[in-house]
Amino acid sequence: MQEKETLDEKLPGLFEPDTLLPIQYFEAMRRKHLLEGEKRLVLSVLEDAVECFMKCIDSSTNKGQRLFRDAEEWINLEDKKWVFSFDNVCEMLDVNPEYLRRGLREWKVRKLDAIERARVARAEQAALAASQPVIEDVIAPQSVVNAEVEKPAVTKVAVTKPATSASRSLHRKGAPSDRRATLRKARA
Repeated sequence: MQEKETLDEKLPGLFEPDTLLPIQYFEAMRRKHLLEGEKRLVLSVLEDAVECFMKCIDSSTNKGQRLFRDAEEWINLEDKKWVFSFDNVCEMLDVNPEYLRRGLREWKVRKLDAIERARVARAEQAALAASQPVIEDVIAPQSVVNAEVEKPAVTKVAVTKPATSASRSLHRKGAPSDRRATLRKARA
């Protein structure tokens, strides 16, 4: 019976709050807040590097290419001496650095393959479009019938586009083009 009284006496004491001074409370809260801020900072460093790595992989500007190279170098560097190294940042955030590094490398390979496939597809489409004839309206010369002027006759003629940029530049500079030759044939 004496044990039960002892337990009954101890039970209310378990639910009583510990006495803290205001300075102790605020110091504990400040430390927790700083730790959360530090983790947010470290997370933002990692997010920025991954964003630069993923967005600038196919950048056409020097700045974008430099951002990609810097991010890739930081991710691939295995260094635990520097506080903000990739490995230390990942470990501060409880992320396996090797797992993330491997995932980013595999993503890079897939993305570069997709970029190359898209470039080849665009080149094939451009070559196909350059080889297909284009139908253009050609105005035939006016004819005179009974001293009245008739409306010019419009005929459809297939004209092929120049295949290379050199022939396009010649076309612009005034070299005879397929269109002019077609007009001469239509007039004759």
